[in-house]
Amino acid sequence: MARLPLILLALAACGAEAPSGSVNYAEHIAPLVYRSCTPCHHEGGPAPFALDSYRAVFDHREQLVEVTEDRWMPPWLPTHGDFVGDRRLTDEEIARLADWAEHGDRGDPAHEPPCPEFEAGWQLREPDLVVEFPDLVTVAADGPERFRNFLAPVPQAARGVVAAVEIRPGSTAVHHAVLAVDTSGEARRRDREDDAPGFGGMDMAGAAPPDGYFLGWTPGRTPREFAEGMGFALPAGGDLVLQLHLTPIGKAESFRPRVGLYFRDEAPTAVSFPLTLFADEIDLAAGAADVVVEDHLVVPVPVRVCSVYPHAHYLCSSMRGWATLPSGERVELFEIPRWDFDWQDDYLYAEPVSLPAGTKIEFAYRYDNSDNNPDNPSSPPVRVREGDRSIDEMANLTLQVLVADAAARRQLGAAAAKRSLEKRPDDAPKRVELAVILREQGRGDEALNELRTVLAAQPTLGPALCEAANCHLARGDATQAERALAQCIEHNPTQHQAHAQLGVLLLRAGRAVDAANVLAEAVRLRPGSAALQSNLATAYLASNDLASAERHYRRAVASDPQLFQAWFNLGRILAATE
Repeated sequence: MARLPLILLALAACGAEAPSGSVNYAEHIAPLVYRSCTPCHHEGGPAPFALDSYRAVFDHREQLVEVTEDRWMPPWLPTHGDFVGDRRLTDEEIARLADWAEHGDRGDPAHEPPCPEFEAGWQLREPDLVVEFPDLVTVAADGPERFRNFLAPVPQAARGVVAAVEIRPGSTAVHHAVLAVDTSGEARRRDREDDAPGFGGMDMAGAAPPDGYFLGWTPGRTPREFAEGMGFALPAGGDLVLQLHLTPIGKAESFRPRVGLYFRDEAPTAVSFPLTLFADEIDLAAGAADVVVEDHLVVPVPVRVCSVYPHAHYLCSSMRGWATLPSGERVELFEIPRWDFDWQDDYLYAEPVSLPAGTKIEFAYRYDNSDNNPDNPSSPPVRVREGDRSIDEMANLTLQVLVADAAARRQLGAAAAKRSLEKRPDDAPKRVELAVILREQGRGDEALNELRTVLAAQPTLGPALCEAANCHLARGDATQAERALAQCIEHNPTQHQAHAQLGVLLLRAGRAVDAANVLAEAVRLRPGSAALQSNLATAYLASNDLASAERHYRRAVASDPQLFQAWFNLGRILAATE
């Protein structure tokens, strides 16, 4: 049968067993619907109609049967993998739903469970901190879909360990959303260079999942708290980057997305890493009906796979991922026999999958660029290659893995970066990332060699120059470090990190007045940073400008009351000026 419109596909169901005998709504269908359909299908929910009463479900019973028998519903893509929230129906359960739809028997209303109630606001609870993105997002009534990235600075109040994140996109014009964090300043640079709010494309300009925690939103997705021992801290001075897939819905929309943050006091004990496999040599000829794209990565340390996030666009038809252990044993990670771009999600294992060092993780995705693919956005088909637009194609697999400690994380990070550079040797941000890891491993000369490769092609690249300064400092060469930072500022005057690094370097060298001038510019670029305010105050204190030092220490502790050194120095100033 022809594929149903998306408006009819927002139904979910569960695997509850119905008792033998006559199937009725009160005892057999209502529990199923209320548990797994109504969370999306309620007033104010993401689905197009409510399924919150016998009459509502009865009126939609034919649609329920049609979409479940055709396996378009429930919206659950994997057929292999023990994942949390699995919504698949068995053949018997689908048959029972069809049986009930024939007669629609309500049964005894007294036996109906109460319909769940849903808050109009946040799903988990009131967040500890709400971040509202400052840019107004606008979507025209019609036109092409687009990807747009919006920024908000990491708030100073974001202290402690993030235990959960809830994204509220603000409009049904958002198809899906991804939240990442950028500490390089590249996302902010892209934002400044784009005349419209935010910046376009699926490339998030250096933003990445914080500590490997994929943060996303899709219609009907229930936010969940991270397990005990897990979580991450948001970096002070960084930016939250929210990528929205925007699709016109027939009327103009204007809205501001919000993100709810939930914190816990306990420090995380798990060490997480975002392991990404991808294939960039995608070339699908017009009419090609069965093209397989693959990638692999050998992990140098033991890992535990917590979740997988497979990603492709409209031409992908099926996916599978697996791991081959050093013994030769094969472990299936997931399989999606019928990929659907409209229902992509990340999948959390009920129990992490343990893989030893030396395991080869692989994926194979199949693509159909023929007229027989009902999802093909081009008619007639056209040649399609790898790219960020949804009419291009991608083949990505991101796994959140846990490792033993920070040293193992660096080993894994180096292996992943090197594998990425085998495929994309001109990927400057990835080579800078590798240089950071090598420096942290005490391999400074190797790190500098990687940076020289980057700077030979892009001599003014800010993140590379900042990292070169770190490498020179690690070798005790403050002169070269200062030169690299000065060059970065000359060509990247809005790179606040370079000003911050150079200011601290000058302050340690006893050049307090020069340090204050440089740090003042860093504060101008990032006035909300308590650490920068405190460093500037320290430079003023060292140059005996007590009034300026007091002013900036007060600003620092107002932003972050936990800055002990700022309080201590502020007390010294007050005692000296009484």
